[in-house]
Amino acid sequence: MLVLTMGTSTLTPLLPLYQRHFGLSTGTATLLFVTYTLTVVPTMLIAGNLSDRLGRKRLLMPALVTMTLASLVFATAESVPLLFAGRVLQGLAIGGFLGVGAAFVVDHADDDRKALAAALAGVFFRLGFGLGPGLAGLAAQYGPAPRHLPFYGHIALMMVGIVAIATASETVMRRRRGQAGRFRIRIGVPHGQALGFLTYVAPATFLMSFIEGTVLSVVPIFVFDTLGVRNLAVVGAVGFLVLAVGGVAPFVARRIDPRRSVAVGAVLSSLLSLLIVASSGLDAVALVVFAAAAIGFTNGFILYGGTVICGTIVPLEERGTLMSLLYMCAYAGTIPTVALGFLGDAIGLTATLGVFSAVALCLAAFVLLVGRRLFPEVVPHRPAPAQPGRVPAPQPT
Repeated sequence: MLVLTMGTSTLTPLLPLYQRHFGLSTGTATLLFVTYTLTVVPTMLIAGNLSDRLGRKRLLMPALVTMTLASLVFATAESVPLLFAGRVLQGLAIGGFLGVGAAFVVDHADDDRKALAAALAGVFFRLGFGLGPGLAGLAAQYGPAPRHLPFYGHIALMMVGIVAIATASETVMRRRRGQAGRFRIRIGVPHGQALGFLTYVAPATFLMSFIEGTVLSVVPIFVFDTLGVRNLAVVGAVGFLVLAVGGVAPFVARRIDPRRSVAVGAVLSSLLSLLIVASSGLDAVALVVFAAAAIGFTNGFILYGGTVICGTIVPLEERGTLMSLLYMCAYAGTIPTVALGFLGDAIGLTATLGVFSAVALCLAAFVLLVGRRLFPEVVPHRPAPAQPGRVPAPQPT
């Protein structure tokens, strides 16, 4: 999970280089960043269902190979269409690996350590996304061939990931045709939970990815062009901090009520976005770096609270449905960053980031003033009591 997720975010510190080398507008550069979102969500939904029927490794190995191919395309790309093709391949790889990979980690854990395995999977998933821009910025700044070297380095790391999965034992045996049943993909908000989810959890998660997507796509160009910072290691550090620091947050947020965790994260993340806007007037890149780290930490509160709520308010057999919708909301938040990119071409990046911060504050206000009132408490799901005279069905452990 660590080495595969690194591949997707390696692009972040290289966006200013692509913009200059290929003559891309800010809007096109952000569109390149977001392209993989259009493939990752449907792929993730299909892969999760297929892995329960075909086995984990039958999905994980193709995903690893696809990510390796994506890095090869980026490493050799000398045209804009190839950049977009590589991004589509990354979306297919991430969508095919994320949910299945986390399940594979948990499958291998003993019963009394499955919660720890799930937590570690989440930490390394987040850490990988952070290391991608962090290491790519260093390689691009201090190594030869800055547009190519980071991806060749990632290909070498992918060999380690391929060997790791190839040598691990399968945990789900392939079902026979008669046993598998009809293939269906189900997604939606379970009955009775729509109001709380759609007004509280969903917009907060959307806000989280909207802020992160902006920091990973528009802000690197802002740092490079507006603040005049030409050091790609600094640009990469911004991406590293906003993603990797979030992996620490769950260890702090676990002491807080999950509903409150979501609210705290939404409010603080939106307020911290103002620091990025202020950095232009102060000409202080250090303010951007600090804001990225703080936003990463507070966004971790949103993700932690959202996942705990989704895992608590529904029965086991509906948990996957709600979790899938949660991640769809998270990925959907990156899509509006394309509009910010084209807006930046029209009115400038400083003014555009002011619009970004205003939208973030409005979303946080909706969560706090509307969603919090309509979702007053987290009510854990309780199985219906068994009717007299009926033997209750065994519950999963």
